[in-house]
Parts: sequence; structure tokens; C-alpha cells
Amino acid sequence: MDRAILRWLGTTLLGASIAWAHAHHAIETRLKLLHDYTVAVNEVRVRHGVPPLKLNDQLCEAAQSYAETLLATGQVYHADALGRRADYRVSQVGYFYHRLGENLAAGQLNYERALELWLQSPPHRANLLNPDYREMGAGFAADDTTRYRTAWTQLLGTRRHVYPVVINLDAFATDSPWVTVYVHGAREAQAMRYRVGDGAWSEWQPPREQLLCRLPEEEGFHSVVVQLRIGERVYEALDEIYLQSQLVVAEVAGERKRDDERRACLFERLSAGVERATRREHIVQQGDGAPLNQFWAHNLKSILHILHALGLTQPYLRASVESTAEHPCQHGDA
Repeated sequence: MDRAILRWLGTTLLGASIAWAHAHHAIETRLKLLHDYTVAVNEVRVRHGVPPLKLNDQLCEAAQSYAETLLATGQVYHADALGRRADYRVSQVGYFYHRLGENLAAGQLNYERALELWLQSPPHRANLLNPDYREMGAGFAADDTTRYRTAWTQLLGTRRHVYPVVINLDAFATDSPWVTVYVHGAREAQAMRYRVGDGAWSEWQPPREQLLCRLPEEEGFHSVVVQLRIGERVYEALDEIYLQSQLVVAEVAGERKRDDERRACLFERLSAGVERATRREHIVQQGDGAPLNQFWAHNLKSILHILHALGLTQPYLRASVESTAEHPCQHGDA
């Protein structure tokens, strides 16, 4: 083969591999941020005796899209220009909720500040500490040329017959093989069993909301799967977490140069789809043994690089809070 063609082919393949690595690094970075945001919320909820939330990719997709809309329009309202509210946005991405709440903020320099202000506001705080929510999505956008410079969106939801499990308050990674697992739905179940990865199932036992599990001591993604028997149905849910050495954790935090060879496994898993990090839940069996609907996570489509907001900001908050009346699908402004 002509040397010029070989050089061109080599350059093309190198460029493609670099682009692939950059894309996966961007996905990885975004996932870590989303999980960090979820952990921050869960730390507050647990301190107040409220169950932790599970990051949901569909809620993240709807929240991210609306964060970008808020930033572009400079109007912080729960209804968009066509009057469509959060219930419409989540249904468009396939999230069919039983309960739904939304918190909005604009002008805060970081998520910590937005969360702090939400907690200081009674309607936002009511959303954040609502024990009936099980899942969460977050969105964020930044542009110094816009009115507010930053926008933050948060969706909190619950679906019927979906009982997530949450490892380590939904952290993305851990450096310890021992993890804590919260099991939604344990209070409603008659029995439960669980397994770590592809290991053996435990015996059916009285349901517990908290589990302490030991992961295999090898770097990579590890899952905990829980089955709940509620009435005549068996519900299954899983969560995954990335077990990595303390050296890699330091690299993730930016304290050391990243070791691309050690992280190749992570990139490979991410290339298979974001669903490996944003989880799935489904009913596996009903009374007659027939499978029921499955709820599969799908890829987050947008990747946003956070910009540092400069200069003065114009903080703004808005919350959507459920009424106290019980309805199958609740959603309303405060």
C-alpha cells in the first residue's frame, strides 16, 4: 500500500481514537457531576430521615433540555412558551410518573449554591424532602452572554411499581468494596432476596431497607440486584457502582495525572451506553409467571461543558410543589 495512504489512514484512525476518547471523557465527566449532585441531595434527605433518590436518565434528559431552554430565553417559569409544563416534558422522554415535582434556579455559580437556596425556600425544601419521591434528574447550563449566566433544573419523581435500589447514596464510584444499599419498596414487600453481580441469590428473607454488601475486589463496575415479592408479583431492580483504587480516585479528583490505561475499562463500558451508569428497574414476574413491562434506561443525548460564570449574577428560584390531595398524577406550581 502506498506510504501516503498509510500515513493518511494512520492519521485518520488516530484522530478518530482521540475524538472517541474525548467523547467518552465528556460523558464520564457529566455522569460524575450528575451523580455528585444526586449524592448532595441524598445527604440532605438522609439527615432528615428521608430515603435517598436514584438518578434517572429520563428525568435528567428532560431536566437538561429545560435548563438549556431557561438559559436561552432568560425566563424562569415552569411552563414554556407553549404552555407545556414538566408533566409534558417528562412524558416526552418516556417517564410516566405517579408523582412529580420540579425545582428551578438561575444565576447561581454552582449546584451547591442552588441547593442551598432551594433548602432555604419552603416550597423547594418541601420538594427536596418529600419522602414519597424515589427518583431524581438534574440539568445545568451556563453561558456568560445570557441574562442569568447559569440555569439549574431538578426533577423529582415516582413511578408506580418501580422500586429502585441505591448504592452509597448513588455515588458514581467507590474505593471500598463494602457498600451500603437502600431498597425502595421494602416496607411494602412480604419478602426479598439479593445478589452481588452474577453471584448466588440470597435466601428469601424478611425485607430490609438497608443492606451492607461486599463487592468483588477487582476494579470495574459491580452491581447489586434486589428482588421484592409484593403481593403476587416479584419486582427486580439493580444499581451499579464503579470500584476503583484510591490512586484512580485521586486521578478522578484531578489530584494526579489520569492513567488512561487503567481507565480503558471504564471508557469501554461507557461506550456501551449510559444505561450502565443510570440503572434500570423492572417487574420480572407476576402471579402467573408472565413477564411484565420493563423500564430500560437509554442514553443521555446531550453533553454540556460547564462554564464558569463571571461577574454579577441574577439569582432566581422557582418551585413546582404538589398539592396535599392524592391524585394518580400530581403536578402544580406553588
